[in-house]
Amino acid sequence: MAILLTVGASPNNRFNHLALLMGFAILGALTIGCWWAIRSMGDVRHHLGTFYGWFGVAFALYLAALWWIRKAEQGTPASRHMALVAGFIILVGAASRLLLVGTTPALSDDIYRYRWDGLVQRAGIDPYLYPPNHPALDGLRDGQDQLINFPHLRTVYPPLTELAFFGAAAINPSVTAQKLPFLLAEILLVAAVLAVLAIRRRSLLWIAAYVWHPLPILEIAGSGHNDALGVAMLWVGIAAWELRRYGIAAFSWALAFLSKYAAVVLVPWWWLRRVGRSPLGFFLALAIIPLVAHPTILTAIAGSLGAMSGRFSSNGSVNPLLALVLGSPLLARVICAGAWVAFAWWWARREADVVRYLLGVMAAGAILSPVLHPWYLLWLIPALCFWQPWPVVALTATAVLSYAVWPARLATGVWEIPMWAHVLEYAPVGVLGLWEVWRCRWGLSSRLAMKPRHSVAS
Repeated sequence: MAILLTVGASPNNRFNHLALLMGFAILGALTIGCWWAIRSMGDVRHHLGTFYGWFGVAFALYLAALWWIRKAEQGTPASRHMALVAGFIILVGAASRLLLVGTTPALSDDIYRYRWDGLVQRAGIDPYLYPPNHPALDGLRDGQDQLINFPHLRTVYPPLTELAFFGAAAINPSVTAQKLPFLLAEILLVAAVLAVLAIRRRSLLWIAAYVWHPLPILEIAGSGHNDALGVAMLWVGIAAWELRRYGIAAFSWALAFLSKYAAVVLVPWWWLRRVGRSPLGFFLALAIIPLVAHPTILTAIAGSLGAMSGRFSSNGSVNPLLALVLGSPLLARVICAGAWVAFAWWWARREADVVRYLLGVMAAGAILSPVLHPWYLLWLIPALCFWQPWPVVALTATAVLSYAVWPARLATGVWEIPMWAHVLEYAPVGVLGLWEVWRCRWGLSSRLAMKPRHSVAS
């Protein structure tokens, strides 16, 4: 390892570049080994302790990679070597994902709803019209429909995501096929993040902060979660915004909204910018017209989200604690929602950098939400390529502890996360959060993200 530390030596030293690549080669090989071990477990719900061990090792290697990038930046190797190493980093991320693509999702059953919606559309039926258990759909049943969660509720996925379900089902009705649109979206996402890194003159090596992060590998390649599509469209829009292509940004962000409604968080930030605000109306039209033109979408959203939002709670932090103190889950939800909206407006006024704004507002949403599934954090992780607040980094690691719900779920059918998992998940986040507050209080905090060269500051 002492040899590898020569990365900090003169950038003209050829060995410096070799040492840089050797360091990532060692970390990359070990990372792939972790995912091979996880793949070999089969249904990880029956081996959670071992799974957590290998996931923890993968995350430790991820942190080591971030540290190695900082060492590499001290040596400032030639850009062509940086591009070569960045390409290697991406290949390691791709290999890790390929190991999980063919596996059957175990930690989440959402993909069975995706597959069902695709089959319904392939049969020429509006996916928003009936819930999966409706007798009108009996002709489509093949056994896997029994694995759909909340079969009495109509789908709430946005139109572009439903189109992805249909495209996958049209190619092949398998569960694995449903992963493909979102793996392709990840390719677009990586390209967009690389573009933003280049525009901001950041080292391309920071793409490792996304492609080697264990959570996207697990949740997209492993479980097939559709968030990759919305996140990709979001970052294509960010790249366009950085280039002052505001119309393209508006179009991309509208597609992000039509992939996942979470993209609406952009609106307050966008409204408060002096430049680029004129396409906001274009964005709103593109985002809203498809919903209004398809009334069953709105009725499905109103019915299903209305049934879920007031009753279902899982893996929250602030929200359930507040509900316990107040004795009213509904009041706690109202207070948390109001606090999040107020924070989003305050943060939009304060933060001109769209990446930092999105990371802050989505992290606040994660902490205040009554429901926090691990894959919700996929929206935060690309921003770690530019800024790494340690409480957020910790949460993206510990959120998988919520999967400790599965042993009891399989044995009794009860969905209840053990208290020990809650403590281990949120205690590091709280401690690191207090540490960050202390650092800020004493003026020791440093901004890790560079401002865009053509700032959108108000």
